[in-house]
Amino acid sequence: MRAPVLVLLLSLLVAPPVLAAEAVAVRRLALLVGVNDGGPERVKLRYADTDARAFSQVLSELGGVLPQDRVLLTDVDRAGVLSGFERMRQLAEGARTSGARRVEVLLYYSGHSDDEGLLLKGQRMDYGELRRALQGLPADVRIAVLDSCASGAFARRKGGVARPAFLVDSGIQVKGHAILTSSSADEASQESDRLGGSFFTHHLVSGLRGAADVTHDGRVTLTEAYQFAFHETLARTERTQGGAQHPNYDIELAGTGDLVMTDLRATTAGLLLTEPLEGRLYVRDAVGTLVVEVQKVSGRSTELGLAPGAYRARRELGGGVSETAFTLKEGVRTPLSPGDFMSVGSEATVMRGGAGGMAMPAMTPGGRVRLPVNVSLIPAVSTNQLRAGDAPVENVFAVGAINGGTALGGGLALGLLGNVY
Repeated sequence: MRAPVLVLLLSLLVAPPVLAAEAVAVRRLALLVGVNDGGPERVKLRYADTDARAFSQVLSELGGVLPQDRVLLTDVDRAGVLSGFERMRQLAEGARTSGARRVEVLLYYSGHSDDEGLLLKGQRMDYGELRRALQGLPADVRIAVLDSCASGAFARRKGGVARPAFLVDSGIQVKGHAILTSSSADEASQESDRLGGSFFTHHLVSGLRGAADVTHDGRVTLTEAYQFAFHETLARTERTQGGAQHPNYDIELAGTGDLVMTDLRATTAGLLLTEPLEGRLYVRDAVGTLVVEVQKVSGRSTELGLAPGAYRARRELGGGVSETAFTLKEGVRTPLSPGDFMSVGSEATVMRGGAGGMAMPAMTPGGRVRLPVNVSLIPAVSTNQLRAGDAPVENVFAVGAINGGTALGGGLALGLLGNVY
């Protein structure tokens, strides 16, 4: 079992400030590692490599990392990871030589670990060695994201203790380091078949694609991304068999500013969730991969950065489920509104023990039970009451002495004494 135990290490050693009028060339490099095999005594994971690829993709599309500046490693041992660090060192030195004023390096790891270090195909890379490899890179900003079990131990190597979730702003003028984890040293991380990956990485990537942009400025900062991933991961793991992950941090930072992780304007296509739209949304690409999950609230719009292509969205609201399909085109921001969704009927079932059965009724996007026809003497003695009990009901046609329901849905009601809708 493994899943999102988050560890964010932000080690920031910043060059002297540059005049505002002077252009600042930034080069961002990324080392991404996904290892399913932790050794013969560990259950083999299913999605560590998938997580690494998903994180790599969002950095490529929205995070300013060029293809030649990414190193993606899957199912490697300790020597393979050290080789990846050497490649990062060469890229960072080359960036300096080519005139980059600022070099940022991001390490992402998904796989097994314990309270002493990373577990790579039966080999261990202890946290001290990992720190030295990170600190040895000639970069101004160093960010590490570890999604693995017991990764909270990494934050406690210098005496850090368990604390509430917190993330200080970090940016161009910051010096020092920050280690942040979504689990303690004795907690397990979990991955989910439903998500096709770990809880933490899934929510972190969703946040980086725009779900975490609480300021609505088209950019997602490290602060926003971490806070979104922390709250979503905690909420989604509280009732799992592995239990909830709890954060730790060890921060030694001085300075002001904030580090922008993704820019939603970097993609040529986008999905705009309009103000009236609400509910929990799951967006999948053409092959069925879940790319974004977000709790959309009404009253404000949300923009998601996605690549051009075909997608499907599923919406859960008030017990009802609805879906829609759409295509994102190059150079177009595609709006998504409540009217674009169609209700998805519940699967017809038959209660055991009876000669016959009654199909469970479908739900409307607003969470009402959809019953096309209602026949009633009075509202308490009606087919609505028989089929749905006290649940809110939407009818299309109703006939009786006194008809009653929550909504009529644009249909017709014929009542001898009256209609109550």
